[in-house]
Amino acid sequence: MTGTLWYGQFFFYGMGTTQMGAFDFSSWSIHMAFIIVFSNLWGLYFREWRGTGAGTRRLVWSGIALLAASTGIIGLGNGMGRG
Repeated sequence: MTGTLWYGQFFFYGMGTTQMGAFDFSSWSIHMAFIIVFSNLWGLYFREWRGTGAGTRRLVWSGIALLAASTGIIGLGNGMGRG
């Protein structure tokens, strides 16, 4: 199951990067950010972070927010580059 998921993520990454045109250089950073955000949200949903301090959870949420903001900045930069 894990191997299938691992293969699938690169399969869909390859499909997505072909749709980015001249901006495919930014696809890897978006791909990695999505993996990190999704895995942390998954861990929070299944309470894997239970027992950690409030500071640790705050750091996790800050990291997720930072990755979301950086992905938005990459998208904004790509949009500005098209114009």
